This record gives sequence, C-alpha cells and structure tokens, in this order.
Amino acid sequence: DDQEIVALLCGGHVYGRCHPNFSGYAGPWVEHPTQFSNEYATDMIEDEWTLVSHGDTWLDEQGAAELRPAPGNRQFVNKVPGKLDDDEPNQMMLPTDMILAWDPNFRVYLEQYAADETKLKNDFGVAFKKLTELGCGF
Repeated sequence: DDQEIVALLCGGHVYGRCHPNFSGYAGPWVEHPTQFSNEYATDMIEDEWTLVSHGDTWLDEQGAAELRPAPGNRQFVNKVPGKLDDDEPNQMMLPTDMILAWDPNFRVYLEQYAADETKLKNDFGVAFKKLTELGCGF
C-alpha cells in the first residue's frame, strides 16, 4: 500500500549512494548515508531540486561533479544553476524518488515521516519485515 511504499523508500534510501558505473546515477540521497534518520523525507520536502543530465557541467563549477549521472540518465540534485551554496551537501534524488513529493497520496506519508522520525522507524521496520519474510519458505 502507499504507506508501506513511502516507508520503505524513506527508510531504505537514507543509506548508501548511487554509483554511475553500476546504476547510471550518481551521489548520495542524504548527507549522512550511514545512519538511520528521516533526512530523506525532510530534504525532499525542504530542499530545492533541479533535474540534471550528464552534460550539465555547471555542477562541476559548484563542486558537485559527483552528482553528474552517466550519459543518457537524468536525476534531481539539490543544486540550482548560478546559486552557489557551500553549506548544502551534495545530494540527489532519482526521478522515481520525486514521485513521493508530487503524488498527493504518497506526500501525506512523506510529510508524516519528515515530522516524526520515530514513526518512520516503526513503520519502516514493519514494512521491511513484511517485505523480507513474505512468501519465504525458510
């Protein structure tokens, strides 16, 4: 259901990063990608996101070359052309991530998790357990 989808994305994408040589996408979703938090949800709502492709060389000028996806791919970054913000860490969102902010049914849960990390942790745990155990015969 919608709530479980949002919980799994918010809880799962707080860890790690994308590597262009494997997925074609580049960069971390959050500033601290090794610890659980609700940063993915809060950043998606609070940050300004720009759609970029491999040819967007202005990212290099802003110290965000690591956010350039592989040729042929596009992703969203928390950077704006001509607006340098040294305090903002380099982060990205996939086009599929952004649907959580755009779709009103998903956004309800995104806003809940942005406001309440404990709720996200609890809901993520339930959804992850269901995902990993459902239908397994062992």
